[in-house]
Amino acid sequence: MTWAVAVALSGAFSVAAGAAVHDRALLTAPIRGIGQLALLRALLRMPLWWLGTLLTMAGIVAHLWALTQAPLVVIQPIGITGLLFAVVLSAVFRRRRPSPAQVLGSLAVSLALAGLLTTVPHAQGSAPDAMGLTEIAVIAGGAMALCVAVGRTRRGALRAGSFALASGIAYAATSAFGRVIGIAALADPTAAVQPMTAVAVGIGLTGGLIMQNAYRTDHFTLAYATLMLSDPIAATVIGVAYFGERLPTDPAHAAIAAGAAVLGAAGVVTLARASGPQRPARAGQPPRSDDLSATSA
Repeated sequence: MTWAVAVALSGAFSVAAGAAVHDRALLTAPIRGIGQLALLRALLRMPLWWLGTLLTMAGIVAHLWALTQAPLVVIQPIGITGLLFAVVLSAVFRRRRPSPAQVLGSLAVSLALAGLLTTVPHAQGSAPDAMGLTEIAVIAGGAMALCVAVGRTRRGALRAGSFALASGIAYAATSAFGRVIGIAALADPTAAVQPMTAVAVGIGLTGGLIMQNAYRTDHFTLAYATLMLSDPIAATVIGVAYFGERLPTDPAHAAIAAGAAVLGAAGVVTLARASGPQRPARAGQPPRSDDLSATSA
């Protein structure tokens, strides 16, 4: 399990770097006031966005491999460790220092992760069958749709948080599919070519597009922190409900886990309060539209 954790850590930092590079791409690109198809076309023409995508994909591959070697409830929370790195890198791209609140909030979330990892039982669960995977896809899709619907009716931080929450659910569901498919592919590589792989890719890509819209709100710190928190929480729920994985049951570990959860929540609240628009307006650009309902191309 040591190698799985190490690979997951490297993947977390790669994903964090990719997120910061994506934020930088959205910061510099003339993509305000446009719909989703136009957004995709603009991003696909940007080398910087492709760099962020490659970093993110490398991190996801590392993460998925780690999921084949260790329980979902152990590997999924490791993604939070990249939070402070993403916040610092994004601040560097914006040519400003991270605020004390951003640093403290990120450290609190990372310490909470360390506390949770010491309490999670390291026991492998059983993979769900096709019906279980179908249920995961349907429930995750419904939750994502609800979050997007809420985000479309809000502005600023609430919109960023709602979209990021939808993305976190998407990534957790994709990880669950990835673990099942990855374990099967280790024994038979052709097992990777199946309908559930297409479902997993579809959920993951949808979550990625929603996250780009979360970055468009110009609340990167809040959006990324919400993503990093909602992803492991959703993964833990999936792991317990469908993989037979366990949560800490003895009083000492339960107390540590509860304390870590409170610390993590405090860290996210601190980051939320420190979050705010930092992108200067550009002359000649139309007003920004962050609404996923926009469809103009």
